[in-house]
Amino acid sequence: MSATEQATSQAAGTAVLLEGASSDGRWLAIFEDRYGTGSHERLLALFGRPCVTFAEIATRYGVTRERVRQWHLQLLPDAPRGHERRRLCVVHNRKRLLLQDPLFRSFYQHARPHVEPGRIQLIPTRDGFRRHTVRLDGLTVAIKSARQHVGRHQEQGHVAYILTHSGPLVDFIYYRLTPVDYLLLPTSAVPAERTRFLDTAASEYRRFKNTFDAFPTF
Repeated sequence: MSATEQATSQAAGTAVLLEGASSDGRWLAIFEDRYGTGSHERLLALFGRPCVTFAEIATRYGVTRERVRQWHLQLLPDAPRGHERRRLCVVHNRKRLLLQDPLFRSFYQHARPHVEPGRIQLIPTRDGFRRHTVRLDGLTVAIKSARQHVGRHQEQGHVAYILTHSGPLVDFIYYRLTPVDYLLLPTSAVPAERTRFLDTAASEYRRFKNTFDAFPTF
């Protein structure tokens, strides 16, 4: 875009901005006529992604970064900006990194059908978040992998797992058994010494398999 074209677009953008002060409907119609159908929705989606910079948005729309800043202020006056927006980008990237951990990802995938967004609270560290401990409704959940126990029971077609304790500061323990199976136990149900879960209907732990029913708010 030439300097003249950019200046023209800047002036037009100012006119659109001023129109918005008197009529949101007219502002939206003018905006979408200039930038294309769905451009307003796309703009809001970009504003909702803190790692997308105003400079990137300006390039997409062929306007200046200052124009994008004015749009952001007009459309989302209470939204984070500046240093706070950059801080949210850092948090976003750290959460994405957390999901690359296979054990945490397994817990998250198993929890999603049972837990509404926002109920799982990540525990911050100096450089990110704890990978194998979270809080759910304020209660601490340890995330562990249960190791298969090899023994005579396998000859009968049963599978056994070794369950280890997590200490007194943990309220619940999530054990990943397989990519599709898990246990969620109250810490009080696990002996201080390690114990064994034989995956049969007679096991005292079977009722905790593939369910969050042990949690008090479910």
